[in-house]
Amino acid sequence: MGLLAHTLGAITSDPIEDQMRELSDPTRAVDIVDRPNAHERRGAGQRGAAMVEMALILPALVMLLLGTVSSGLALNDNMQLTHATREGARYGATVPDDESFSSGTWAENVQVVVVERFGGDLQQSDVCVALVSGSPGVPLSGSHTTKADGTGCYDDSSSGVTDVRVQVVGAKESVIETGFYTYDLDLSAQAAAKHESNG
Repeated sequence: MGLLAHTLGAITSDPIEDQMRELSDPTRAVDIVDRPNAHERRGAGQRGAAMVEMALILPALVMLLLGTVSSGLALNDNMQLTHATREGARYGATVPDDESFSSGTWAENVQVVVVERFGGDLQQSDVCVALVSGSPGVPLSGSHTTKADGTGCYDDSSSGVTDVRVQVVGAKESVIETGFYTYDLDLSAQAAAKHESNG
């Protein structure tokens, strides 16, 4: 009966009282302080698992972040290129076809405006400007196109327009970078505007 009472007493004893009893025993105090509890051991394991998970996820996050930023920059370049070609066509539509400039031809001066409106690293060689008439568009003269072969910037005969009009085409290379691979883009935009000489 004594053993049963002792066992039942251990089962029904208060855990706080047991801890107090252990702490008050000077021989057990050092043992209790030096022994890591289960919570500390579990925390170290969780920290290690978190490090492994971060090492696996970090490359994907970096790819996503770089891809998003570089895609946004490419989209911005495309919008700027579209805006610049439209501005150049509008400007060219207002400049008389017989206008004389201090330097350069009619087409080269409109080309400069397109490059300035882009506001970035667009080169004059990336921009074609032509003042054309008829269908397909034929430049009014050699000074009214920036193409070396003396032709218009593009064939717009499908539009059915034969009036004098300004054609502007811009092209630019861009890139989407993810850190692990690079995707090259060829951006282009074209615009046309009816010249004011048409009345």
